[in-house]
Amino acid sequence: MSKTSTFFILLILFCACSGNDTETGIEVEPGLNLELVVAEPLVIDPVAYAFDESGLLYVVEDRGYPDPAEGGTPAVKEGRIALLTDTNGDGEYNHRSDFAEGFTYPNGIMPWKGGVFITCSPDIWYLKDTTGDGKADVRQKVLSGFHDTRTAQIRMSHPTLGLDGWVYVSSGLNGGDVYSPLHPDRDTVSFTASDGRFDPETFEFENVGGKSQFGMAFDAYGHRFGVSNRHPIMQVVIEPKYLNRNPYLPYSQTVKNVSKVAAEAVVFPLKEVVTTSDFIPSLMGKSHQGTFTAASSTYIYYGKGLSDEHQGNAFICESAQNLMQRQIMVPDGPAFRSELAYEGREFLASEDEWFRPVYVNSGPEDGLYVVDMYRKVIDHPSYVPEEIRDKLDFESGKGMGRIYRITSADYPSGLQDKAWFEESYSEEELLERLASDVEWDRETAFRLLLERRKMSSPSTLVEIALHSDYPQSRVRALWLLRHIAELKPSTLVKAFKDPVSGIREQALLLSEPVAGSDKELLQAVLKMAEDEDVHVRFMAALVLGSLDSEESTQALAGIALRDGADPWMRVAVLSSIGGRMDSFTSALQNQKGHTGAGYALVMKDMGQMFGQAAPLEDCRKLASMMIRDEKNESARMSTMLGMMEGVAGRLDGNNADRIDDFLMIDLSQKERSEFLEEVMAKAGQESTPTGDRVTALSILGYTSDPRSLPVLEASLDPEILPAVQMAAIDALIEQGDAKSGAVLTQERVWKRFTPQVRSSVVSSMISHRIYVPVLLDAIEKGVIAASDVPSVSRKRLMNSRNDKIRSQAERAFEQLEGGDRMAVYEDYKTRLDQAGDPEHGLAVYKRTCAICHSYDGEGGNVGPDLTGVKNQPREAILMHTILPNYEVYPTYQTMTIETNDGRHVAGWTVSETENSITLRTAGGSDETILRSAIKELNNTGQSLMPDGLEQTMTEQEMNDLMAYLKKGSTFKN
Repeated sequence: MSKTSTFFILLILFCACSGNDTETGIEVEPGLNLELVVAEPLVIDPVAYAFDESGLLYVVEDRGYPDPAEGGTPAVKEGRIALLTDTNGDGEYNHRSDFAEGFTYPNGIMPWKGGVFITCSPDIWYLKDTTGDGKADVRQKVLSGFHDTRTAQIRMSHPTLGLDGWVYVSSGLNGGDVYSPLHPDRDTVSFTASDGRFDPETFEFENVGGKSQFGMAFDAYGHRFGVSNRHPIMQVVIEPKYLNRNPYLPYSQTVKNVSKVAAEAVVFPLKEVVTTSDFIPSLMGKSHQGTFTAASSTYIYYGKGLSDEHQGNAFICESAQNLMQRQIMVPDGPAFRSELAYEGREFLASEDEWFRPVYVNSGPEDGLYVVDMYRKVIDHPSYVPEEIRDKLDFESGKGMGRIYRITSADYPSGLQDKAWFEESYSEEELLERLASDVEWDRETAFRLLLERRKMSSPSTLVEIALHSDYPQSRVRALWLLRHIAELKPSTLVKAFKDPVSGIREQALLLSEPVAGSDKELLQAVLKMAEDEDVHVRFMAALVLGSLDSEESTQALAGIALRDGADPWMRVAVLSSIGGRMDSFTSALQNQKGHTGAGYALVMKDMGQMFGQAAPLEDCRKLASMMIRDEKNESARMSTMLGMMEGVAGRLDGNNADRIDDFLMIDLSQKERSEFLEEVMAKAGQESTPTGDRVTALSILGYTSDPRSLPVLEASLDPEILPAVQMAAIDALIEQGDAKSGAVLTQERVWKRFTPQVRSSVVSSMISHRIYVPVLLDAIEKGVIAASDVPSVSRKRLMNSRNDKIRSQAERAFEQLEGGDRMAVYEDYKTRLDQAGDPEHGLAVYKRTCAICHSYDGEGGNVGPDLTGVKNQPREAILMHTILPNYEVYPTYQTMTIETNDGRHVAGWTVSETENSITLRTAGGSDETILRSAIKELNNTGQSLMPDGLEQTMTEQEMNDLMAYLKKGSTFKN
């Protein structure tokens, strides 16, 4: 039987499925049709596709997947690009050519100038057929150096064209040392896990915000979204370039989780499935049945093929559980959040466990296309314990694969009448398609016009930009005017009045490089700071940072006052004032109604920036001004706290007797005393609003006034709100006095602390040199357990250059660090049985594990969520309990930082920019440290989880804990 005949048999079997189809076992949302577009043997192991303007269908085939668990370059490079054509014009693809072969693990594609870009780490290729034989005779490596040392699941992918004309790629959670072989004179761009972009004409490459695993998507208005296994939708809210322009900005976050994540990111598969990631010892808690475990290829849909209700919705593939989910995007401040379209079912799901949706995008008729790799096992063998790899079939399904199309049931979805783009299209014909009612036509016309980058008469493009019926056409036309250097200030001013806020946003972004040189445009930009939409005001705050004028400073102050309660808005405003903090503060003070919560939060951040960067005389002036301003008590205290925090990181501030005296030197003794009395009163009163009380307690950490100790100690009572208790602990730590440390390690105080609080105290004391002897004394006295100290910190203290500390640490930690931990594990393994009591194990879990880990949505957020650990082998769970450093997932590897003022901070990296790094400490708190304050930074490769956990429980309790963690397991192991 011929390949073509086989294809048509499949087409008959699968062609039109509406609702729940019994032939395929695939269910789609009611009112929609599911159709098979192509299947094996025309496509084999598909992972991505792209239609070009003439109707050619390119399919990326990752035939070699999975790559060997032991790594290395495969002996045979099986990956290839297939080219499918419709030879008889009936709208069905029936002919295949092997367009290009010899790739390892290709995973992404994008059309460009009659050819395609292909992502296949370590390279990005440009392929083109110039002879018409269906094979690429142009095969050019345009970029190289993307890391390919990890599995094929986590590599650079998803080339996606942005409105700005750059091609964006997801990092695959990987790094690179990227260069263009075509331009050997350029510098290499080195990075860890960060998404990137390249110019498709010059092949310049640069890093951008976000760390996406397998997916990259834009909405119609340039907002960029990524995805990783457990995080279905992540938005890059602000690019690092904006944070980096203010070196004193104490923020490093650029990404917001739009969707719910991890254990809260629920899915509704048709069958209960066991994913191979259930067995991953090195990813304890990364796998959860009934939640996203393999989210990929998030796509934001616009088009006629689905209903109005589907416009702007997000669609996410979940290959491990045989489904695709639909989520509705909702504005959330200057960013977005998403909601499930419905509960208890999915947009697309299959009872066939071999159905593996890995990629979603649109097609020429505005249908929604889904790529099904079709494998028995989709996960990678590297993430399965070696002892059970031979029980899983990673080969079945190779040689198969399908691509489906989804449209509304009443929508004409065939391609037989599709008007494709002709190579000879005139400028006018392309502009007509740019203004089409078909989204795929608009997108394709945009690309083709961008490829030409010239236009004989831009007036039609201006007309589309300002008056098209379709906002997607208007925003693309604005950017095309920029690309052909025909975007006039007058056009931008008119675009600022567009009824769609997303277009006003993009018009503002387009005005950034030119607003300062045109008076009318400048005034219009300033006016946009008062726009009714918060997304537009957010963009205005970023753009105003490039305009150094009194008017722009006033406009930023207005945004701060109006929107300062939102952290993203504060970041946008504060990123814009690096060189004008003083004038911005004055402008803020002159704004009417500066008494709200947002004002206090802005002033706290301003105080911190002043403390870190401003001349010390200016810091004192601001302190005097705020203390004498009695209009807003919250703002007074917030500003002082921020400034104290900032000055604390400067050596000249630490040289003063106390930071409070240092900052208030220009005030009279009466003014100083009255302010501190007010602070202590608010700190000690239960009637004080929680936020104000936390601020007041935090201020006491920067005073040497002995009256503060009784106030702080009284706030340690376990009946007090946790936020208040933690503020008191932080204040005692910050005081930097052994007497304060002694308060925390009193037996009567320590025994009342919860496990979470104990962990936080230990983490804080270790980071301050003066408290280390106090902590070690408490361990020797038996007040604090040696196992409460993370292994990485124990080892640091045991290697201290201080002889006394080293000797004391060796005595305290000898039993934990001196023995053979593997021997302990092997010993426990021989005594491990399955007679544990899971109910008793729950109590053990709450006492020893819930400090850092969550389970079923409850617990800490320091380590991985353990909800799905039940299907891992019992011995694997035991190993990672006793040997937490045996295999540490890169995300959770401990970084240690020594600051210029002698503090030591340890934690895993939450985020980082050029200016700062944020660590999640063992206590569960996030600490952001400016790079300018870092003396030394190291990656230990170790876990924050302490060795010796078995010493905190009996042998039976260990069995009970294992029974609890294994409760409900699908497998008896």
